Amino acid sequence: MTKHLKYFSPVLLFAGLCLFFTGCGKNVITTTENTENAAVLSETESLPEEPVVSLTKPQLSTFGTVHSCTINEDKEYVEMSLSLPQIPASDDDLIYLYAFEIYESEHDFHKVPIMRTEKATDCTITWPYADGHLYQEFVPAVLLHGEYVPIATGSYITNPEMLAENQLPFPEKESKKGLLLDPAMLTSEKLTDLDVKYALYNIPLSMLMGETTDPTFPTVEYGFRGRTYYFNGATVSFYDTLFNYLTSMDMTTTAIILNDWDEDYTEMIHPLAREQKKGAYYYALNTAEEEGCRRVEAAASFLASRYASGEHGTVSGWVIANEINQHRIWNYMDTDDVSYYGAEFEKSMRIFYNAIKSRSANARIYFSVDHAWNTNDGSESDYFNAKDVVKAINDAACAKGNYDWGLALHPYPDPLTRVNYWTGEYDKTMDSPLLTVMNLNVVTDFLCQEEYLDREGNVRNMTITELGFSSATGEKLQAAAFAYCYYIVDANPYINAFMMNRQTDAWEELRQGLAFGIYDTDQDPKYIYDVFKYIDTDQASEYTDFMLKILGAESLEEALSWAQ
Repeated sequence: MTKHLKYFSPVLLFAGLCLFFTGCGKNVITTTENTENAAVLSETESLPEEPVVSLTKPQLSTFGTVHSCTINEDKEYVEMSLSLPQIPASDDDLIYLYAFEIYESEHDFHKVPIMRTEKATDCTITWPYADGHLYQEFVPAVLLHGEYVPIATGSYITNPEMLAENQLPFPEKESKKGLLLDPAMLTSEKLTDLDVKYALYNIPLSMLMGETTDPTFPTVEYGFRGRTYYFNGATVSFYDTLFNYLTSMDMTTTAIILNDWDEDYTEMIHPLAREQKKGAYYYALNTAEEEGCRRVEAAASFLASRYASGEHGTVSGWVIANEINQHRIWNYMDTDDVSYYGAEFEKSMRIFYNAIKSRSANARIYFSVDHAWNTNDGSESDYFNAKDVVKAINDAACAKGNYDWGLALHPYPDPLTRVNYWTGEYDKTMDSPLLTVMNLNVVTDFLCQEEYLDREGNVRNMTITELGFSSATGEKLQAAAFAYCYYIVDANPYINAFMMNRQTDAWEELRQGLAFGIYDTDQDPKYIYDVFKYIDTDQASEYTDFMLKILGAESLEEALSWAQ
């Protein structure tokens, strides 16, 4: 038996009922205002005889299946498809739908449901879309022995792109050449001459949050879910200028969201990370508490709206946090439980995903991992395997509504100072300890598995957002390493782009023997300059043929075969 219920305003409903009663007089429909966002409809006709099964509360919690939870094409309603193997026995003939905030890990069914409908083995439950629904989980329940009990795992809305005004396709480029930019070189020939196709830039949240006193850069106010949030006018102005410029230069821009320590906004940091830890650069976002989670949602919504339309520049790619498998350094959380860690991170990923996609339908949203794919045999507590983190996040995402997250890779050689990476031996199975540019098939094969495909059954978007080679052992060797890496990535159909680390040497990396830049600290170009500039042009061989002698290969085809 299938039921399909939909919300109408009381006025329209009354008019419809008059016509309805005139037509047949069989059903009686009642309407009750039950929440501030929606009215509740219940159909009171008698249920036909169907098999009824008596189940315990634990059995009920996974008895049903939510097949979808999506926004309709009219953008006004949300529709959930729910099926039950049989009609479960309960105190009445109704299924109740509850909405829970993302931080409500313990579901309290004492609140008022947003919708109710008669029990059926196949239900389509429809209710009006309201502000905040992008950040809520919807759980169906029945009333059993005086208590509301879930009858299926809940689901979040999984097609936020339906709301987006910006429906333009993702701006793919004719090459995969990208770069982590040096802000000191913006608008200069030192950047424009490189003909960068994909630009990468960081957004530390500590710089974004809070009011400003400088009248030149007034505080930016942003209304979100009934509250006003304040963002730093000087920081917003800088990013407006930056992203406008990059957009005008026809670069596809990716921004990295970093939750650094901020004494004024510690509520944005997860409660298991809320101590300033020596050696920790960034901290897990708070998805466990109301105030912090609301601020995270507001920041995500603000950035998504600001850089979707092109008015302030367009950001088409977003990376949420940095190398999250390194959870003691780059996304600090004090836990040894990779499943819990992955599930908590997935909530923050979903917040940014839904915020961004609701503004820009074809933007790409990633999380990043480093090269420690499977090196931790359980003896290390300082980091998780990237493979285990990807699995934990995918499990959490699929459990409550699959969506099209992407993966940003940092497949450095080991150690990072190694430049002639092609001379090593690499495990090319999915259980390889290390993920490098020489065995990218490790991650692409992994994500080709059915359980890791996106909503359309496609392999997820992957991009390299950080990878560089040091010139400390020779500029020509660095240039050869970059060129070979670029050709490997260019030949890989699953990797969207290669964003090199970095435009200019960084002092903090030089102290570790890592001179990754195209320019040195005096802004003088290295040998790699022309290689980077021309590698995606018809003049490429003129600047890259030297590479073959360094690699010890007769041809580029032979060299590429080593990485397959």
